[in-house]
Amino acid sequence: MIRRAMIALCLTVGIAGAALAQKSPSGPAPSGGGNPSFRLENRAPNVVNNVYISLSATQNWGPDRLGANEVVQPGATRAFNLPVGDCMYDIRVVYQGGVGEERRRLNTCTNNVVLLPMSAQRAQ
Repeated sequence: MIRRAMIALCLTVGIAGAALAQKSPSGPAPSGGGNPSFRLENRAPNVVNNVYISLSATQNWGPDRLGANEVVQPGATRAFNLPVGDCMYDIRVVYQGGVGEERRRLNTCTNNVVLLPMSAQRAQ
């Protein structure tokens, strides 16, 4: 009798544990598990020559995400598809003429539109 009760208890705990493990969170996690892809909207009067995107936890910018032959014209929008997972990114843009602008520790899972100039988005 005790043996059956123990087996029933183990099965109940196992099923409940599996159900809890499969339950997904209601929204994207701030540091991981979400979709960090975003759109860059250039509302600045300047052409964007370079865009660098890196995880906030890393120390270098990595390659220019526009490559050698692409720019973002004033008034244009460019999508950046990032791998699902981490949400905290640093973004650096370099305008024609060499002036740069950065945003650090931006949660792109919840901020899926990045406006240029970036200073305008901080004021909102």
